[in-house]
Amino acid sequence: MTVENDASGITILRKAESVMTLLEKVGEASATEIAAAVHEPVSSTYRLLGSLSALGWVDQTATRGRYRLGLHILRIGALLEDRLDVRRAILPVLESVRDRTRNTAFLCFRRGDNAVCVERLGGRDVQDLAMRVGDSYPLYRGAAPRAILSFLPEADREELLARATELRKQGERVPDPGIMRDQIGMAREAGFTVSDADVTPGIMAFGAPIYNHRGDLAGAISLSGLRERILAPESNTADEVLEAARRSSEALGYPAAKEAVA
Repeated sequence: MTVENDASGITILRKAESVMTLLEKVGEASATEIAAAVHEPVSSTYRLLGSLSALGWVDQTATRGRYRLGLHILRIGALLEDRLDVRRAILPVLESVRDRTRNTAFLCFRRGDNAVCVERLGGRDVQDLAMRVGDSYPLYRGAAPRAILSFLPEADREELLARATELRKQGERVPDPGIMRDQIGMAREAGFTVSDADVTPGIMAFGAPIYNHRGDLAGAISLSGLRERILAPESNTADEVLEAARRSSEALGYPAAKEAVA
């Protein structure tokens, strides 16, 4: 019975995919046109379109009986495109700072109460296996995640800290909110965060926020390496990550970054 249900579910998803692909190509179509294009009876196509409409995946147009991709799907597509554009725009900056400092460079985006690594350029001196592309860390752990947390809008930041407090009460391994607030205050004053072996023993990292053309927090970058090398007198990792963050924001059209260059 489970196998049959799974097969039925996959069949429905495939039909939905056919409808979505068609609407992506033609813009809008009637239920009859959709049924003919995807080789399904009109009656079952109407039922499928009703389900997709309820999910926000398709919308009816002003002309009765015609359908187009829903706003929900379009928003997801726009968000994905924005993030791909961010990665593409910032990659040259990350490559430059990685080559210059020999440290590992990261780019992270926020995903709920976590930060997900979307780009990682390995350093020349050490190959740290922590935070690989696709890995997700809580916003209170690691330099780039804490940079996102520290520079979130105040309301978002307070909501996240409140949730962290509840998790701590439930026995989860969450830092004391008072300590997190102190770290946030220091980060906002300095413009960067510091992660001292709290992800990987012997590894230290600096992180800084990046902003898009609307002035919104787009994510964060970080540089990590061996602790003794990061702390060496000749090292200027904090300045490097701040400059890389400024250049990244500039690449995304952040007005303040452009004014700073002018």
